[in-house]
Order: sequence, then C-alpha cells, then structure tokens
Amino acid sequence: MDVKNRAIFISFDGVAVSGITVEAAKLASCLNQRGFESFIDLGFDIKIDKGNFGRPYTQKEKSAFGQIFTVVRATGEGELPGYTPYFIEDVNNLLINGSIPSSEEKKARKLADVHVVADALSERIVATWRELGITHVVVENGTLPENIVYTHALYKAIAAYGEENGLGCFVLWRDHDLMWNSETACGKYGGEPWPYAVKPIPTKYINYVTLNDALASKLSEWSGVNIDVMRNCYCFEGDKKRKSLRPEFGISENDILIARTTRLVPVKRLERDIYLTKKLNELCVKNNKEPCVYLIIAGGEQEDARYFRYLKDYVSELGMERFVHFIGALQHDFIDESGDAYTVQDLYESCDIVSFLTSYDYDSYGNPIGEAISHQRCYIATHYEYYDEVYGQYGFQTELMTISADQDGWPDDDFVQRVYGLVADKSKREFIAKHNFHIGEKLISNKIFGHVFNV
Repeated sequence: MDVKNRAIFISFDGVAVSGITVEAAKLASCLNQRGFESFIDLGFDIKIDKGNFGRPYTQKEKSAFGQIFTVVRATGEGELPGYTPYFIEDVNNLLINGSIPSSEEKKARKLADVHVVADALSERIVATWRELGITHVVVENGTLPENIVYTHALYKAIAAYGEENGLGCFVLWRDHDLMWNSETACGKYGGEPWPYAVKPIPTKYINYVTLNDALASKLSEWSGVNIDVMRNCYCFEGDKKRKSLRPEFGISENDILIARTTRLVPVKRLERDIYLTKKLNELCVKNNKEPCVYLIIAGGEQEDARYFRYLKDYVSELGMERFVHFIGALQHDFIDESGDAYTVQDLYESCDIVSFLTSYDYDSYGNPIGEAISHQRCYIATHYEYYDEVYGQYGFQTELMTISADQDGWPDDDFVQRVYGLVADKSKREFIAKHNFHIGEKLISNKIFGHVFNV
C-alpha cells in the first residue's frame, strides 16, 4: 500500500446533499488540492429518520460530489445482525428521549446491548479503513445522539485503528449541532444532563471542534474535554465566471431578486419568504416604484413532498405564480465544475438579497448568510437563537425579523417596511454588502482550511 494521504468523512446527516455534507466537501476540496484522496460515508447506516437506512446509494448520490469524494460505506456492504432501525429506535426511546419509561436495570441491559453491537460495528469500520488505506478521519456531527450505537462504534474504531498504526492525532471531530441547540422545542434528544449521549473522550487521536464559542464552551463544560472553534468558511475570491438566472425567469436587471437556498422542510419556514415577497410587491405598487420583487427558491423538492405541495398551493393562493419560482436543488460550483448547470453561486450572483427566515431553534449556524456575505450580497434573516453568536456580535449589518421560542410567526409590518427600504435603495444595499464583505474576509474565509491536519 502506498503512503498517500486518504481521508474518510463520516456524516451523521443521513442524506447526500445538506449543509453538513457541503461543508465536508469544502474541506475535502482543500485537502485534495494538497494531495489527499477523500472518501465520504453519507450516514445511510446511521440516521433512521431520513428514510434511507440501509438503502444502497443511487448513481446520483454516488456522483453528487463530482471528483471531490468517492462515496463509500464505512461499515462495508451487507447487514449486521442486530443492527436495525428498530433496535436504534428502541435505544433512542429508552435511553435518549425517554419516551418509553424504563427502570435503571432495563436501561443498563439496553446499554450493554448497545456495546455488543458497537463492538461488531467497530470491527467492520476498522476493516474498511484498512482496505482504503485511510490516514485521516473527519466525523461530521457525531456527538448529537441520533445513533449512540454508531457513535460508540466510532470511538472504539478510532482507538483500535490509532493503536494498530501507531498514529498521533488523525481525527477531526466536528460537531455542527448539539442537544441544547437542535430541535429543543420537541425534546428530540431528551434533557440535561443527557446521561446516555456519548461525551467526547480525552484521546490523543482526536481534535474536537464545533462552530462557535458558545457551543464549544458548553460542550467542553459537559464533557470535560478541550473543544476548539472552527467556523464554517466561504470563498471570498470571486474569480469564477457566473451565469445569470434572470433571463430564464423573465426578471429584468431593474427588478429585485431574493434568493432562498435551503432544504424544503417546515422548520425552514419558506412560507415566510413567499408572504414577504407578496407584501413587498404590494408596497412597490403602492409607491409607484418600477421594480417587481421576485423570489427564487432552490432546494430538493422530494424530501418533504407534503410541505412542498403546501408551498406551491400557498403561492397559488396569493396569486404569486409569476413572482415565486422553485428551481430544485442546485450544486455548488466547487463540486460541479462542468459549467453546464446553474449552481448555487450563479443564483447568489444573480440576486440582490439572500433570505434566511429560518425557525428560532433549528439552525446553529446559517450558511446562506455566510454565502451572501462572501458574494457581496445583502441578506435578511430572522433573529434565530444563534444569530448573534455566529454573525451579530461581529458587526454584520442586515434587517432582522424579531422572533423567539414563543413568537415564531409571520413577518410583521415593521419588518416588511425595513426590507422594503433595502428593495428601494440600491446604494444602501451596496454599502451594506461591502461592509459585510470586509468583515467576513477576516472572519469566515476558507483560508482557515489550510491549517487542518497541518497540511
């Protein structure tokens, strides 16, 4: 076996394309430029609530990342006896969310079963790493207790593989979401102190990172382990030629285009964007302003077909078919370099404003905001729980929609008027975009990736 560096990314997200796998692809692209070969496990054998557990990858999923990744399964092919969605769900209900009341004795027996299955899983993981000649591992979102069986298996595999090969620090463990900032309203992951969630362990093999100081501080306090901060990062160079989407949708250069790039699921609250677009157009008419306001929504339409139908029906109900366009999922241009299809970057380049009107307690980062900043575009956003921690404290300028855990509804008249102020004032948009760009260059540029794994 040659000594080329080979990294395997293991995503706990359970879908091919998501914010987490895009961040993984950014890092892998940087590593590949430094001589690495990169693989990714999409988490189809980890997460059970996305409907993909155990399903073979489609050709589309295998090719979703172009030349950046080879898509693999870290546990190999074939079922593992006892490792089933039913078993994982039972573990979650007994040990994580507590939806099945159980005695301490029953919980102890279930935890013992977890370790038996995790031991077998870890052996398969190590065998895959050996076969691929893996030198580095990146775990994406492994602490959130979606599947503690797999998390235990990973820790066992890391220890065994590290000892077997005499390795130093060869794992980057990056937590994007944690129990205290993800779906807290529904109690999906139970409550503090999360006794059966797997805490980061002190080991020479792993460098733990999370996305912001608040998450790092609380994770360190909970686990007793040092946690570094590694922000999501974006390309600020802007040296690629972009294609405009405006002509295809009959949008003139004088019209205002709002872009929303996201998963089409209820927690992303896309109905707010549709409502806002309606209200902005009404104000344009009222004030005899020339531009119309258009909304283009880019996101996979199959993840939640019922919600997608609701959004389409809502557009029709408001009579907004001319102004609201769903264009399906777009790839990032650092993944699809063919230049044939529209990319996320093409949409950002075509738009005037990027929107991120997400729910209060769902997002711990907010990638579309960072992408807007790096493209020198204004953004609008809700004042979601982690907005100040990620962006607000650094002086980025925007118009924020006030929300809270208890008040997470529709845009009010004040917010609509403030956004209209951006719509009607091009010089204001340009000033804000440049201001934010200069801050972002120092804070969230992808140059930070050059320090990962010291390569």
